[in-house]
Amino acid sequence: MKMIASRELSARPGAVWADLMVEGAVVVTRDGLPMGIITPTSPETLLEDMQEISFSKARHAVAGIRQSAAANGTDGMSSGEIDAEIQACRKERKARKR
Repeated sequence: MKMIASRELSARPGAVWADLMVEGAVVVTRDGLPMGIITPTSPETLLEDMQEISFSKARHAVAGIRQSAAANGTDGMSSGEIDAEIQACRKERKARKR
């Protein structure tokens, strides 16, 4: 996968689009660090492509939540403990609104 600096994208967009067609995806960097990925799409596949991106973001979010739960020890909570925590948070939120 080709990597390009964000400056190159703004200075030579036509060349970047050409690379995109050859490479299939292009990583855009800023100060040498990856900041985004450009992937090809079409009017026919745009919705599916956007759904795949959304699903990927959701998978990453869930993985992060699981890692956080494992790190702070809440990954072993029972359903009852989870329900009690939810109720306590709701009660606290209602009290703050008053």
